[in-house]
Amino acid sequence: MRAGTENAFGGRLRTAILGSGGGIPSRERETACLFVREGDRALLLDAGSGLGRLRDDPGLLQGINRIDVVLSHFHFDHICGLPVLQWLPVEASIWAPGRWLYDRPSAEILEPLRRPPVSPEDVTSGSVFELREGVQEIGGFSVRASPQPRHWAPSAGLRVGDDLAYITDTPFEGSSIELAHGVRTLFHEAWSSSAAPSSQEGDSTAADAARVAAEAGVERLILVHLNPDLADHAALLDDARRGFANVGLGEDCGLYG
Repeated sequence: MRAGTENAFGGRLRTAILGSGGGIPSRERETACLFVREGDRALLLDAGSGLGRLRDDPGLLQGINRIDVVLSHFHFDHICGLPVLQWLPVEASIWAPGRWLYDRPSAEILEPLRRPPVSPEDVTSGSVFELREGVQEIGGFSVRASPQPRHWAPSAGLRVGDDLAYITDTPFEGSSIELAHGVRTLFHEAWSSSAAPSSQEGDSTAADAARVAAEAGVERLILVHLNPDLADHAALLDDARRGFANVGLGEDCGLYG
């Protein structure tokens, strides 16, 4: 993805996985971050450690003046990359579900991470906006947000137009099927296989992801937010393929369109 990235993106909507892991980074996988670009418009879905890959590959941001960061929730593996924003040659704004899901302003929740003494200066040149349930325009994209209340801390499922849905940090939710209905690519958490379910409650198995993909009628399923403690993720693919054929394992720097 590093050579000729700007040509790979072209003018149509494409998505690059910057972080396919969950929990903590590993040698192979940074934590949750998807980069979505169409022409000169760009979104980040979550801001885990994978956000740093925007520094590694400047071609990703070529022709981009601003970027909007949409957070699914506030777990550290989904927000720890926010201080990197100050190192990027773009203006950045953050959209987060503080008031909606936590009854607290998002700027207040993020304040310790964004400002001194944790960060040397405000890490965004723009503002922190409140993500709300339903459809809203963010950075020129149509973004739909759906509540996922059954994780140990609530999260939001996200959909960008009819191109993609992003569902993580939740057990199976019937509402996820509606959110993802008919999208081309579903990026869905697969923390464990159904044969060896995780002791961590509130996360999806690969079979859960496949069920959402099949019932939503998506074209393709990509498994993300992968457990760094799993020595072999092949079991996740086997688990998902019992319920949905067109499935792949998310890889950092993978490009999807």
